[in-house]
Amino acid sequence: MSPAEQRTRNAPTPSGYLHTGNGVAFALTALLARMHRASLRLRIDDLDAERARSSYVQDIFDSLAWLGISWTEGPRDPTDQERSFSQLKRLDRYAEAIAVLKEQGDLYACRCSRSRLRDMVKQGRRDCECRGKHIDFNDPNATWRLHMASDASVRMHALHGASSQFHPATLMTDPVIRQRQHDGGRPAYQIASLIDDVDFGTTFIVRGEDLLPSTACQLYLAERLGLHAFKDVRFIHHPLVTDAQGRKLSKSEGAEALKSMRERGSGRASLLRQAEEMLAAIVRG
Repeated sequence: MSPAEQRTRNAPTPSGYLHTGNGVAFALTALLARMHRASLRLRIDDLDAERARSSYVQDIFDSLAWLGISWTEGPRDPTDQERSFSQLKRLDRYAEAIAVLKEQGDLYACRCSRSRLRDMVKQGRRDCECRGKHIDFNDPNATWRLHMASDASVRMHALHGASSQFHPATLMTDPVIRQRQHDGGRPAYQIASLIDDVDFGTTFIVRGEDLLPSTACQLYLAERLGLHAFKDVRFIHHPLVTDAQGRKLSKSEGAEALKSMRERGSGRASLLRQAEEMLAAIVRG
């Protein structure tokens, strides 16, 4: 593959102000793009319209500018994002893939709440009891979930290093592919992310190690949909930036926002240094 064909992306979600972990991850992706002479796409994952706010979208552009990160593809500002790049403009494309999965029998309707599923996982169960209930897909209170075969395996290629084999069903519960009709019936993250990466020609993806189950799930989805190009995508799952107690940083848990760091005029150099140190560790293997 020639350098000109290499493509990666930063894919923030406008569900809160970006935190320091996001900043380090975005800087790491930019460094890897430069190392591999790859184009870098900005893809704002804005399907979750209820949680998205215009101030959060603006924060993405402000944060990337503050960090000195530029990109070669994608929106230039919030207006451009809404007008030309929003995932909400690609709903029909996602729906096409969902229809194929439904026709193949890969989906089932599920009425379980998130709390019910969390309890199920705590009990060591991964198979939702709705699998065998044949709930009507038109039930407005039902999500559509992917029925991941328990014996299915996928192979993930590392950007640096060997490939690995995983069994997706052992890493996560059956993921939601389509939200409840009461919640808009929109496509969910796993299918939208996969389709975007395929359509935009992504060749390598940089993610936190907490998203390894999502990678396995999307490789499984690609297999079911015949999206063979995605099986050649290479991955890096980097260590997470944590707080003083070793916990993953989270917008919902009040992790320090890049916005507050910009306002007090400090912290940028430290974040970029962390990204460079992370890159060095990755290259060393």
